[in-house]
Amino acid sequence: MAKAALLAGGVALLVAGGAALGWGLTRPTAGTDLQALQKVAVLIDSEIKQRRAQVTTRAEGTAIQNPLRNAIGSDPATIADLIKHGDLALPPPDTGETLELGQVFGDKVETLLLRPENGQRPPFVSRLKAEELRDAGVEVLMLGEPAVLSRVVRIVPSDAQKNQEGYLGYLVVSRTLDLSAAVAELAALRLPAQLAHQQTSQALGAAPPASATLTKLPISSSPGLELSVAAVAARPRPIAAMAAGGAAALSGVVLLALALLGAGRRQGEARAGEGRALAAGTPAVQTPVPGAITMISGPGASASLSSMQGGAVLGRWELLRRLGSGGMADVHLAHSRGEAGFEKLVALKVMHPFLARSGRAVEHFLDEARVAAQIVHSNVVQIYDLGKIGEDYVIVMEYVDGANLDTLLSATRASGRPVPVPVALGILRRICDGLTAAHRALAKDGTPLQIVHRDVKSGNVLVSRQGVVKVVDFGIAKAAQQSHVTMAGETKGTPSMMAPEQRVGDVVDVRADVYSTAAVGYELLTNTAVNLDLAALAHLGTEGWPHLAAPSKVRAELPAELDQILLGAMAFDRDQRPADCAMLEAQFEAVAKRHHLECSDKELARWVQGELALLGEGTPLARPAADSLHA
Repeated sequence: MAKAALLAGGVALLVAGGAALGWGLTRPTAGTDLQALQKVAVLIDSEIKQRRAQVTTRAEGTAIQNPLRNAIGSDPATIADLIKHGDLALPPPDTGETLELGQVFGDKVETLLLRPENGQRPPFVSRLKAEELRDAGVEVLMLGEPAVLSRVVRIVPSDAQKNQEGYLGYLVVSRTLDLSAAVAELAALRLPAQLAHQQTSQALGAAPPASATLTKLPISSSPGLELSVAAVAARPRPIAAMAAGGAAALSGVVLLALALLGAGRRQGEARAGEGRALAAGTPAVQTPVPGAITMISGPGASASLSSMQGGAVLGRWELLRRLGSGGMADVHLAHSRGEAGFEKLVALKVMHPFLARSGRAVEHFLDEARVAAQIVHSNVVQIYDLGKIGEDYVIVMEYVDGANLDTLLSATRASGRPVPVPVALGILRRICDGLTAAHRALAKDGTPLQIVHRDVKSGNVLVSRQGVVKVVDFGIAKAAQQSHVTMAGETKGTPSMMAPEQRVGDVVDVRADVYSTAAVGYELLTNTAVNLDLAALAHLGTEGWPHLAAPSKVRAELPAELDQILLGAMAFDRDQRPADCAMLEAQFEAVAKRHHLECSDKELARWVQGELALLGEGTPLARPAADSLHA
């Protein structure tokens, strides 16, 4: 009973004292938290960048269309008639977007069209002078409720006579800024704040009092735009409460020590017995923590793997050579040794040490393994293990003895020998199968993982000497359960192969992978490198995107059906593409069967082996370290 009373009293004092001490230590005392304000500034900056990309793409892509250029010099009634009869088609505005079409003649500025019809005309347009509208491009940020970012571009009439007379058109695309995330963050911090830009301002939640001292942070993407926050006065720590809490906690520790003294003696005897058992050779057993990063190499691996050379032994792996290096990691070929003489080649992907100091980079790296490990399919590189060796974060993955598709295509383009059509279609169908498995992957509880690769390109497709095609590198994949989150407006991937919606920072779905797979298919089938970056949009427009020659015109032996399949899958509007990679694969399959262009693994293997022989590639152990597999 005495022991129980001591225990109860000790626990009560320890809990109460610890609570008081913790409250005192964690009670905010400093003034305005600059780190928290930086986060708010980043949210605002990201929103502006995203909207800027959208209005610029929309304005510049629309303004260069010939029907619009032909309409300059008309009057509003004629414009309405052209639209009514389908001779002039303008893209419908997205939510929160306004389009205004107008023209300048001499000093006169005339509005020809406003979309939506009940939309609000940007107030700054009426203040722009004719000479300003004649400029190549103007960006305007208007603060208010709501804030609006606008892009003004000029339209040169296609009619030479109108051009000579001095007519010039203009198009204004405006989008409202969604600052709700920044407002919510400021509300949680209880900080009154406002945005200020060119003698205008907008309150973000509660406005700062006129007499308040303001902390100002510039928004890097918009010169002159500042986030101003009312400084918070510092508060003293509650010393008396902290002292009382400390004393109570100390008393609780003393009571617990007295109560547990007897139990401590018995535990010491038990530990001594365990020590004798270990000395006799009995192994200790550790229970792994679910989801934790484990020391997968075992004890004694204190050296950095990134500095290791061939022949080094770490745990159950012997390094053979470096396969390659990428922006985030080095990749080593290693020899995995198990019991009873079991041996296997694996690829060790090791994060660069300087990136390991960044928590965001580490989560990004680990997410690659977590996402890919949940995809089990013959056309996706398998993940065997994940963890740390010494201070290095490591992904242990399947080694593919072959080459990446980019290496093979570069060689075929240099030599002028195209990929055989059956082989090209066979590779494409297998890529589609691997991506379909990723898109349809389920978590253990049956919840869809919603994986989108987001970086499908020839460099991320491996083709083995056995004719096996595998998709690799889910480092920037979007998944419902990943740890790291892409910031708004943050664009990741390869711009030349990226779907337009991904390029401007919009939300993506599996149709972004459909687009990139079709781009890889165009390269495979035409032996032509493509660059589909939206930088070309200002010159070419969205109509007819991706502005590539029909594949059958580039390579006469290609079935004409592939023209619509490939170019349709690369449509600017995602709704016009196949719904997923399974549908795209079905289209490729139909062409292959109709024209007898099917390809087995053996046929694919013969082609790969022939190309590698021409490249001078030997066995896995003999090939030079320049090999870029898995990197």
